[in-house]
Formats: sequence, structure tokens, C-alpha cells
Amino acid sequence: MSNDQHGGFELPGTSRPLPDEDLRKKREAVVIEHTIAEVAWDIDGVLATFPRGGVYKIIPFEEAPLVGEEAIKGYFADMRTSFPDLDHDVFSVSHTADAIVMEAQINGTQVADWRGIPNKGKRMSLPVAVFFHFDGDVLLDETIYYDHATAIRQLT
Repeated sequence: MSNDQHGGFELPGTSRPLPDEDLRKKREAVVIEHTIAEVAWDIDGVLATFPRGGVYKIIPFEEAPLVGEEAIKGYFADMRTSFPDLDHDVFSVSHTADAIVMEAQINGTQVADWRGIPNKGKRMSLPVAVFFHFDGDVLLDETIYYDHATAIRQLT
């Protein structure tokens, strides 16, 4: 359909070229290294995948991005304290011009209060969408989307 059929409306970013196979493979290698480090609670390994410094944006928290080693290590310490058995199931990965998008699920049993949710020892299985933004093959940030109401419902 032409833009004329939609009153001139265009989807932003659709004219940017997708990465070639070489760049996709480089980005995928970074995301794999990053994800393996997260699952292993190897936060130094996670931080190493951000050559320009780590940035996490966790959208449901409605807070400023977590920037730098101290903030990111604090986030992971809180997660590990609350969900020591946390694991990930990755369902699909897609490429955009400047990102890899991962559809996944995080699973874990709550053993401590977390984000205002009292510990009741319940397990959550939470769908997430994760955007890994890149400049070329350099990871810039990880942005995580999930429904916090679902986490609350599963844990209370």
C-alpha cells in the first residue's frame, strides 16, 4: 500500500536498511554472551558486553535508566536476592536496523520482598520483550518491557 492510501502516514524507521548477515552475526554473538552471563549471575560478564558503559532501561519500574556498574550491579543483586533460581526461556529473536528484539520468559521463585511485592514464596513465569540497542556491533543498552501487574498477580 502506498502512503497515499494512508493519508501520508508513514511508520518511522522503516526506510532504514536491515543489518547484513555479518553484522547480524556479530550482534547475535554479543546478545548470546550477554544472556549467558545474566543467567549465570556473572554481572562482570554482563557489563563487559557494554564497551561504552552499561545502560538498562526497565520500563515497568518507571524510573530513570540504570547507568553504570554500581546501578546495574545493584539491580542484579536485588533480583538475585529475590529470585535466586531465576532463569530465562528465549522464544524468538528478530533484527531491526539498530536492535535485536528478544521475546522471552523469565521464571523464578520469590524468596524475598521485591519491588514492593511481599514475599509469599510463589513462582512467577513472566513474558518479557527485550530490546538490545546497537551502534553497529556495539551494544548501547538493554530495554526490558513486561507487565508488572502480571508479576504482582502471580506473586501475591
